[in-house]
Amino acid sequence: MTHRTRRDAESGTPSEAAGAVEAVKETSFITAVIRAMENDRPDAYLSDPYAALLSTPRSRRMADEALAAGGTTGSVIVRARFGDLALGRGIAEGITQVVCLAAGSDTRAWRLGLPPATRFFEIDLPGQLEAKEALLAPVEDRLACHRVSLGADLRSDAWPEHLRAAGHDRAERTVWIVEGLLPYVRIEQFTRLIAHVRERSAPGSALLIDAPHTEFYDDPANERFLAFMESRGSAFRLGLDDLGGFLGRHGWQAEAYTLRQLSAGACAGFPPPPARLCPPHDHHWVARARLA
Repeated sequence: MTHRTRRDAESGTPSEAAGAVEAVKETSFITAVIRAMENDRPDAYLSDPYAALLSTPRSRRMADEALAAGGTTGSVIVRARFGDLALGRGIAEGITQVVCLAAGSDTRAWRLGLPPATRFFEIDLPGQLEAKEALLAPVEDRLACHRVSLGADLRSDAWPEHLRAAGHDRAERTVWIVEGLLPYVRIEQFTRLIAHVRERSAPGSALLIDAPHTEFYDDPANERFLAFMESRGSAFRLGLDDLGGFLGRHGWQAEAYTLRQLSAGACAGFPPPPARLCPPHDHHWVARARLA
C-alpha cells in the first residue's frame, strides 16, 4: 500500500517544478544540521564530525524551522547509523563499489575511512554535490577512497547510463545507498528506480534504504510538519506499509524495521537506538537487502 499526500510538483508549472527541486536540494543540508547536533551530544548515537561543515547559517535556520514545526531527528540519525554498519559489512565482504543515490550531504566517503580501492559514486541533482564539495574542502585530505560525483535527476531514466559511463561495473557487486529520497517521489518513480538498481546489480549486491511508514501520514502529530514541508515546496508524498515486502517483490531479500522495532532490539547486531530517537509519531522504515 502507498500513500500520496500532496499534488506532485510535475503536475504544476515549470517554475513550480523548478522551485520544488530547489526546495528538496535545500532539505539535504537540513539533515546535515541534525547530524551535527547529534555528533555534539555527550551521548551521541552517531558520529559525523564533518556534518558541522555543512551546517551553514541558512541550513541551521531551515532546520530550526522544520524542528519547530514538529519535525523529528530520529529517522535521520538512526538511518545513518544503520547505513554505516551495513556498508561496513559490505566492505568487509570485499565489495569495492558503492553508489549513493540522492547523496546530498552524505559524508561517508570522508568519515568512514573506506579502503583506497573503494569506488564511491555519488549521484544527486546538478549543483548539489558541488556545493557539498566546496564546504568540505577543509577535510579534502580525509577522502581516502576514489569518489566520483555525478549530477543527475533520479526521477529520469538517464542516470544509469551516466553511472555506467563514469566507470560503474554492473558485473561487480555494489552497495547501494538510498537515504532520504523516498518521501519526495511517487510510487511509479520509486518502482522505476528500484528496477534500474537491480538491473545494474550483480548477485550479492546490497541495498540500504529508508522510507516513511504509511502511518506517518495518518498520525495527527505530524500534520503541522507535513503542512510545513508542503509550504516550502518539498512535500512528502510516499509512504509504505511494508517496505520489506515491496523490496521482496522486486527481487531483493530484505530485512526491514521500523524505528520502534530497532529500539526494541529487533535487529541482531544493531545497537538499539535510545528512546529519544524513536518517538511514537516518527513512523519510519529502514531496510537492508541483498540480491541473491
